[in-house]
Amino acid sequence: MSHSLRNPLAVPCRVRHNEPRSGTQSGIEHHGSGFTAMECLVVVSILAILLVQGVPALRDYGLRQRMSAAMHALHTHLAVARNDAIRFNVEMVVCPGDKDSGCRDDSQWDAGWLVFEDQNGDREYASGERLLAAEPGLEHITVRSNSGRRMVRFVANGSAPGSNGSISFCDQRGPMFARKLVISNLGRVRREQAPDTLPASCPLQ
Repeated sequence: MSHSLRNPLAVPCRVRHNEPRSGTQSGIEHHGSGFTAMECLVVVSILAILLVQGVPALRDYGLRQRMSAAMHALHTHLAVARNDAIRFNVEMVVCPGDKDSGCRDDSQWDAGWLVFEDQNGDREYASGERLLAAEPGLEHITVRSNSGRRMVRFVANGSAPGSNGSISFCDQRGPMFARKLVISNLGRVRREQAPDTLPASCPLQ
């Protein structure tokens, strides 16, 4: 049994015509069923207005959810790395990269990132080191760290030595909707708006 796709604006309008009286009983007058042409036009117009207003709102909702999910994932991994550094008295590293190639040489986090125990202290992922997470790449969103902090390293007391670092998130809505994670020297992470993000850092689609 096949089902055909239907246009959401397609309203089953049947123009109503007055039917001639025929054999009315007890004074009851019979009329045809359906809608008048004017009623159909009003319904279609209302549906068109709702569609025009609803599509952009649905798009923005999806973009907000995607950015929120990406920020939550990285924020969680930073927190896990810091917790493990304190718990096991080790050094933990969170860096952009993947399991096969290791840490990247640039600040592009949207291609994925790693969370691992830096057992030999070289700040690079090596086979055999404890890997906590390997986050896959993100779509339709850019994630960049500032030039001074290509990666985040947590030492045994939970601090993240170096200058304060930030990792910015931007989507096709532009810099006004950009957000960032700020990592302090103490290792604490907070979320902030990032309107100073360069437009070139945001994806076009």
